[in-house]
Amino acid sequence: MNEPEKLTLYTIGHSNHTSEEFLTLLQTYHITVLVDVRSAPYSKFAPQFNKSELQAFLEQRGIQYRYAGEYLGGRPKEAELYKDDELPDEDTTRAEFLKKVDYKAMMCHEKYLKGVTHLLTIVRQATELGGNVTIMCSEGNPLECHRHHLIARSLVDPKLKIIDNEVDIVVNHIERDGNVTPITAKNFPEEFIQERLF
Repeated sequence: MNEPEKLTLYTIGHSNHTSEEFLTLLQTYHITVLVDVRSAPYSKFAPQFNKSELQAFLEQRGIQYRYAGEYLGGRPKEAELYKDDELPDEDTTRAEFLKKVDYKAMMCHEKYLKGVTHLLTIVRQATELGGNVTIMCSEGNPLECHRHHLIARSLVDPKLKIIDNEVDIVVNHIERDGNVTPITAKNFPEEFIQERLF
């Protein structure tokens, strides 16, 4: 039996870092490609992380920027990916919104599966060139973000893993303070009870 392909993926939240602080975190872990997984790639609180500004900043410093929020974002546009089959309105708070999204359904959705397949291709390519890939959202704490509860879980948790066993992927959350937390199946509850996560 062949050994599974080993890949490493990082995750990071831009939080309220300055551009230079954020760059230091990326450079510490030799990130050469950043994949933006925000559904809306803008921030009124940290405009340096608006899509166009961030892309220009990173690419001037040799880091590729890719946008994948349409496929891997935590706020899907399809009503069937919400627990009540209804899109949240503008007044829905962030905490309420997170409880409404059906992550388990998202993991099986064709668009999400396509996004993950492409993400793994990007990781392979960067690895072959000696670099690393991070997915990025806005939340500083990964435990309050879909990058942990949706993306990392769909890659790591054997109960919900959507990639085949020929790929063994390690997911490392780059924490706000610069430390890294490796994610394993132990980081997730036995049952997929989303209300307990937020």
